[in-house]
Amino acid sequence: MENDIKRCLGHMLETHKIRKVLWHMDSKVEDLSFGIRQGDDAVIVGDMVVNMEGPYPLKTGRKTGLIHSCSDIVIMGGRPLFAMNAMQVDSIEDAVGVVEDIKKQAIGLGVPVVGGNTQMENNLKPCVSFTVIGKLVKNAVADAGCQPGDKIVMLGEIVEGDIGERIYRAKVKYETFLQILEKKITVNAGKDASRGGWFGNLLEMLVKSKTGIKLKGIPYREVSRYMGTFLASIPSDQVDKAIEIAGRNKCPLVEVGEVIEDQYVALGRKKLVTKRKMQQLIRGMPYKKPKK
Repeated sequence: MENDIKRCLGHMLETHKIRKVLWHMDSKVEDLSFGIRQGDDAVIVGDMVVNMEGPYPLKTGRKTGLIHSCSDIVIMGGRPLFAMNAMQVDSIEDAVGVVEDIKKQAIGLGVPVVGGNTQMENNLKPCVSFTVIGKLVKNAVADAGCQPGDKIVMLGEIVEGDIGERIYRAKVKYETFLQILEKKITVNAGKDASRGGWFGNLLEMLVKSKTGIKLKGIPYREVSRYMGTFLASIPSDQVDKAIEIAGRNKCPLVEVGEVIEDQYVALGRKKLVTKRKMQQLIRGMPYKKPKK
């Protein structure tokens, strides 16, 4: 577990140099509230939520790429509306096969693919990327915002299996989370447990929020594995309401831990991430609070 945690720590800061290059771009976009300086799961301009994912290997993207991108829209409080994709292929025949699978994702999720680009350049590996446009259903949900006393819960099942199973699990998770927001249950912070696993994404939430956590359990043995579940920071007095909604939708929801003011990560009596290390991560994380 300790080696996995070290990999999570390394992943969290791996793109900060790229973001620093583009640090001043946000100010050039009117009504932008989430952009480079927030480094969140999507960009938000007005009530429009935009996410781009990839490039994925064709094998991965054709069965789950659109699902991944839509997940980032939903966890930030948006409902996905439509999508585009771009792919590099070896032949048109390959492209048609990939698009047939992408179409299954689009129809299953109710998120039509309305444009994109296909190219066949020599000496490039086949891959595919996705862009999804959505609209906020209520207020935006940032990945920073965890408050001491909040409960961190994990929502949804691991997104795995064939395309149909992945679509079903994703839709249940999407609708449950959006209903939680529509019922005005407070979600102080949220994150899609994708690259970096549940621990890495939880740690990023805590670092940006400048808080710590006492873990109440281990939701999955592989802390760095892509899961496709949601992490949400909810005030303790509102968790029962969220559980009721999840129960009606037959959507798994489990408590991961309780947010604390002290900046460390504890599991039982052991500190998995010390206060000193957390403060190093906080200082190294390029982050600015979103505009109100």
